[in-house]
Amino acid sequence: MQQQSVSDFMRESSFAIVSESIRLRDAAELLVTHNFSVLVAEDESGRMCGIVPESAVIRELMTNSDREVLVGSVLSRHVESVRSDAELTSVLHLFRSSCNSVIPVVNHDDQVVGLLHRRDIVRMLLGDAATDAKIDAAEDLASGGSKPHFMDRSRVRMDAPKSGNSRADESRD
Repeated sequence: MQQQSVSDFMRESSFAIVSESIRLRDAAELLVTHNFSVLVAEDESGRMCGIVPESAVIRELMTNSDREVLVGSVLSRHVESVRSDAELTSVLHLFRSSCNSVIPVVNHDDQVVGLLHRRDIVRMLLGDAATDAKIDAAEDLASGGSKPHFMDRSRVRMDAPKSGNSRADESRD
């Protein structure tokens, strides 16, 4: 395996960052609307303070009908994260020993800059098989075959409402 860094495989645009002080129901809507499986939560300083896995949202919504429950109350705060400049081989063990399907990638200020997905690591480990499948799909498309359908998931940010309203804003790239 060549020396590759985490930044070579992280997804920089397919995740949502939410404030730990937004309502859980608003966060759940983000999960559903954008087809995310996890949300990244940050504190007032913009540093990652945890993640909100889909499973935690389901558990809380099933057991608590309080519409004012905040994201901070269901956060997984003890989250493994990796630096974007880390060697990929040095972080692969985190997927073997972790039940998480994603690992947040942070910069030196602990701000999330991307997510490393287990599925992308599997693709990388498959190597040539995945490359061959892409070539086959491209050849099929070039020969008039069916058009592939792609879902473009944008990066989303949701902060706590300042005037009592909540909203999701497209964040900066």
